[in-house]
Amino acid sequence: MKKRLAVIGCLIVLIFSANACIAFTEIRNQEYGSLMSAATWSAAAVIGEYGHAIPEDFDRSQFLGVVKDKIPSKSYSLLESYPLKIVPKQGYYLLLVYDPQDNTLILFDYSCTPEVDGPVLLEPGKYDVNNLQLYDKCKKPH
Repeated sequence: MKKRLAVIGCLIVLIFSANACIAFTEIRNQEYGSLMSAATWSAAAVIGEYGHAIPEDFDRSQFLGVVKDKIPSKSYSLLESYPLKIVPKQGYYLLLVYDPQDNTLILFDYSCTPEVDGPVLLEPGKYDVNNLQLYDKCKKPH
């Protein structure tokens, strides 16, 4: 009888743990979707501000300064909460978004495309994160 109760108890704990993991994954996926939208809106805001004359010293601070009042405030707050790196290119930029916990790349986006170019977190193993230039659709001069 005690053994049966212990097994039932373990099963209950296992079921609740599985549900908690599913809920956490769903919340993370929702936030990630919002992060991708924020990256897309930000590209439009930056292009609206600079056109194809992105400054060579364009960085995280300038990026956040440009998009602050041009995208929804929740999107801005979400972007601001992640480690970001901006790599200016000739006429566009590459946005790199990192996981705040382990500093791994979770998303990348070239500003000239209408969609996020690298949803790394959604498609693990699909992208060669050491050779992002392979995914650069913007290379032609503007």
